[in-house]
Amino acid sequence: MPLTQEQLRILQDIHATTPVSEAEANWAVRENYAAQGEDGDLALSQKGLKAIDGSEA
Repeated sequence: MPLTQEQLRILQDIHATTPVSEAEANWAVRENYAAQGEDGDLALSQKGLKAIDGSEA
């Protein structure tokens, strides 16, 4: 299922290190688009990177 514009914005914000809400971060991690480090930093997973590149698997 394609991502909504809002979901895509969340992933783009994470990639750009723009702050996102806790709910947005939790969604990205829960759906395996991002991983959260012990220090609280978010980083996109391969799935997340593919999604923002327009080639979502």
